[in-house]
Amino acid sequence: MVQLHLDVGALSDGYTKPGQCVQVKVGDSKPAYMAIASAPAAKGSEIELLVKNQGPTAELLCSVKEGDFVDVSPVIGSGFPVDRAPPEKYPTLVVFATGTGIAPIKALIESSALDVGRRKDVRIYYGTFNPDSTAYADLKAQWEAEGVRVINVYSGFGQGYVQDVFTKEPGVEDWAGVSAVLCGQKELAESVTAYLSEKGVNKEAILTNW
Repeated sequence: MVQLHLDVGALSDGYTKPGQCVQVKVGDSKPAYMAIASAPAAKGSEIELLVKNQGPTAELLCSVKEGDFVDVSPVIGSGFPVDRAPPEKYPTLVVFATGTGIAPIKALIESSALDVGRRKDVRIYYGTFNPDSTAYADLKAQWEAEGVRVINVYSGFGQGYVQDVFTKEPGVEDWAGVSAVLCGQKELAESVTAYLSEKGVNKEAILTNW
């Protein structure tokens, strides 16, 4: 995966909430939807994307050099509705992400939108194939120092998927006080939503960016 920093000029004004996306392409390539990895207004008119080098458009994006031009759409979507999970009502917040799905989660953390300091338990279950395919590993210590526990789940090591690891040892005493953020494959979202709903978690507190 490649971190791509783009100066998008005035388009950055449309980026107001973590979880929002843009479409990006190079020349005549097919546009790719990508969630923004930097926090809103973090670097002025610059946004950060996390690109997995897989597919024609992604390969082109991963090969651009400083000063090259790419096409970027206006910012898309309404982002994560974190206002639906206030810390006083949901002191436990569990995040599930896979692959490049960690990009908008990084934006959430760096924007302080999770209100980590006012919650009892904030953790991320981040699923990848192995450590070499894990983005932002260099930020793990910083995130944990800020109160966000990071649980890496490596499917290539036989650990299964993030939902498998969580459901084996959820460590939750009060399910009514749990909120969740989901960012990954459709199967992940469906599986985690079903499990949390069975436990009594309020569906309004299960947050996605779509």
